[in-house]
Amino acid sequence: MDKAFVEQMKRKVENELREREIQATEYWLSELIKVYEKRHQQMADLQVDLQNLVAKMRTRLKTLKKGAD
Repeated sequence: MDKAFVEQMKRKVENELREREIQATEYWLSELIKVYEKRHQQMADLQVDLQNLVAKMRTRLKTLKKGAD
């Protein structure tokens, strides 16, 4: 294989992975900001929203891991 082609493909894959990581981080940041901006009246309300966010994250991780098998 051509060394230049291998390097080009490596950069392409790295850029794609970086882009996907940026998108995922932006999504979860926006979800966390939604919880933060709700201005909860009671601590219990905040805890429920945080538990819901954690549940969403766990479900997503489980889905991703299942697809990797």
